[in-house]
Amino acid sequence: MIRLSYGTAVKMGLKRAKMDVEPTTAYIMLGEKCQSNCSFCAQRKTAPQSDYLSRILWIPYPVEVLKNLRGFVRICFQTLDYPMVVDDLIQVVPLLPKIPISVSIVPISSKDMTRLKDAGVEILSIALDAANEEIFDRVKGKSVGNRFTWQGQWDALSRAKEIFDNVNTHLIVGLGESDKDLINVMLRLQKMGMTVALFAYTPIFVGKPPGIGRYRAIQLSRYLIFKGYHDFVTFKNGKIVRIEIPEREKEGIKKGLPFLTSGCPGCNRPFYNERPGGKIYNYPYLPNKGDVKKIIDELKKYAEVIYSHT
Repeated sequence: MIRLSYGTAVKMGLKRAKMDVEPTTAYIMLGEKCQSNCSFCAQRKTAPQSDYLSRILWIPYPVEVLKNLRGFVRICFQTLDYPMVVDDLIQVVPLLPKIPISVSIVPISSKDMTRLKDAGVEILSIALDAANEEIFDRVKGKSVGNRFTWQGQWDALSRAKEIFDNVNTHLIVGLGESDKDLINVMLRLQKMGMTVALFAYTPIFVGKPPGIGRYRAIQLSRYLIFKGYHDFVTFKNGKIVRIEIPEREKEGIKKGLPFLTSGCPGCNRPFYNERPGGKIYNYPYLPNKGDVKKIIDELKKYAEVIYSHT
């Protein structure tokens, strides 16, 4: 059995429902029970059995339904942590159509990374989630009973980069980190040649999501970092207070490009962090002029934004 995200199942015709936005990527979950215990995750070991991950409902189906995947530009596996996960992936991949495949997985051996690459996986994603070591240990490491360490995640990302052309990681905004923590981690990742998928913390158990203005500032910073800019932010006590945008990036910002879902090419993750009708953190579609105006207003309530000719 595998699990499909609700939107994936609807787009495949396995469920009947109206969707405001269709997923462009087919999202597949592999595994029945996770052996990890990340504090923010509905699939964690000590949580009650759940059909959700973030705000998304995941529905079980026989693996054979994957032969009928059509209309997607990418396939993304969200894998739980269990011993046979790589073997299961290698058995499932041959059932899939010839479109790019991404796999989000816990740190695995270089040998298993090579097996996935040889099986046809294009992008490997190993999530940092946290933006500094202290928070990592608290939400994803030894404090919650996991075997993962901050240095171990970075080592796994480095090994993945030696094997895969494209390596991705996840960062969650709103776990208690500073803006400067997030910027510094993204600068390090960009220098290593990796990409970042940004998520807003979704309070499944405790806490609250990040303020929308703050999230906009981090989104814009991620966009500029991966455009190759390194010195555009002013901090005060770790908070972004000013963002200086090169004039040449003005058109992209007017189109709303920094505020789209980030991550692998072709991924739009509709309503992963959002309630339909609520605040949109990651836009799953190109925002219109009204949306962009609202976004910029949200951003300017958090930090000063100026354009520079440098």
